[in-house]
Amino acid sequence: MTRALILWDVDGTLLRGSGLNARLFLQALQEVYALTEEARRIDYGGKTDGQIVLETLALHGIDAARALEQLPRWTARYVELIEQAAEQLAAQLRVLPGVVETLAALRERGAIQTLLTGNTEAVAALKLRATGLSDWFDLDVGAYGSDDHDRTRLVAVARRKAAARYGDCFAPLVVIGDTPRDIACGRAGAARTVAVATGSFTLAELQAHAPDAALPDLRDTAAALRAILGSP
Repeated sequence: MTRALILWDVDGTLLRGSGLNARLFLQALQEVYALTEEARRIDYGGKTDGQIVLETLALHGIDAARALEQLPRWTARYVELIEQAAEQLAAQLRVLPGVVETLAALRERGAIQTLLTGNTEAVAALKLRATGLSDWFDLDVGAYGSDDHDRTRLVAVARRKAAARYGDCFAPLVVIGDTPRDIACGRAGAARTVAVATGSFTLAELQAHAPDAALPDLRDTAAALRAILGSP
């Protein structure tokens, strides 16, 4: 049986939060890589955690080989800090309007829903638990920043995991996100791309990257279904 496989981004697409996540991210960098100055901030939008680590450390003169060598230690420390702050994080995260209704409508249509996110798997799962969204997703078949620091390879990761569980029978295969990098990622993986302007990019800015569909948000469930499933 052919089923839709929907790959959701997390931050800016499903959820909106505070700067706590970024502060803990940088704290882990500071500790693990023994930075002698405050970790510099870069544009995070649509990047994997690993990519952000590499780009940030490059600004501090740390080459990719050393950065990658210590990346597992950084990941473990970051996850530890997030878990310690779980209660505070839960209080600050908010599910974006229309998300639950869209998830429910897609489930009714038999879609398999999971994540494609730059977050590590553990951090993504914690965020969904904190906001009560976990039950909508099969997180075991998702693709995460901890799978590959190159986001353009993550569609293939999710498809491979999902095929092992459900069989390779997905139509459509859809990536939903709020940044141009989400669009590029979906295109690289031969997926349908749906952009939602609920993050830091406007609808016009997202449309300039030619997604298959673009929405201001997910408040209109019928419009969201048409955009995601490509139905008339």
